[in-house]
Amino acid sequence: MKVLMTAFRPFNNQTINYSMEVLKYIKNVDKLVIDVVYDECYLELKSRVNIDKYDLIIALGEARSRNDLTLEIQAKNLSSCSLMDNKGILKAEEVINSLLPDTLKTNVDINRCKDDIKFSNDAGKFVCNNLYFHLLENYPDKSIFIHVPNCNDDENEYVKYAKRINKIIEKIIG
Repeated sequence: MKVLMTAFRPFNNQTINYSMEVLKYIKNVDKLVIDVVYDECYLELKSRVNIDKYDLIIALGEARSRNDLTLEIQAKNLSSCSLMDNKGILKAEEVINSLLPDTLKTNVDINRCKDDIKFSNDAGKFVCNNLYFHLLENYPDKSIFIHVPNCNDDENEYVKYAKRINKIIEKIIG
C-alpha cells in the first residue's frame, strides 16, 4: 500500500511547525511539506504529486493548544480564523465550496486505530481544515488528517508522536 503524508511549513512568525518536525521521523511513506496558505495548499499538493497513485493520504497539521494527537473525523465547509496564512490572507466565515454540505467526513476505516489516538470532530477553521476539506471533497476514501499537539520543541516528543503515527498507519492499512 502506498502512503503519502503531508505536513505544513512554519506560520504565524514561528520558526518550526510541529507537523513538519514529526514528519521527519515517519517511516515508509512518501513525504511532502506544503505551505500554510488557504486553498493553495491543496493546489500545491496536487501540482507536486500524483495523488491518484496513493492508497492513503495522511495530512498532518499542528494544534499547539492540544495535548495529544487527534485524528479528525471531519472537515468543515468554512474558513475563518483570526490568524493570517503565509500570504497574509485573513478569512472570516467564508464557505469553501457552496455546492457541498457543512461538513465532510472521511470514509477511511479509522476505527481500526481508535485505541491509539483520540478522535476529534473539530479540525478548526484555519488552513488545516481547509486542506482536509479539499482532500475529503476529492478523496474521501483515502484521506485522513492528524493534528500534532504542542511538542515544546523537544525531539523526544517528535519521535514519540512519529512512532504512534507509524502504528496508526499500520493499523489502517492492515
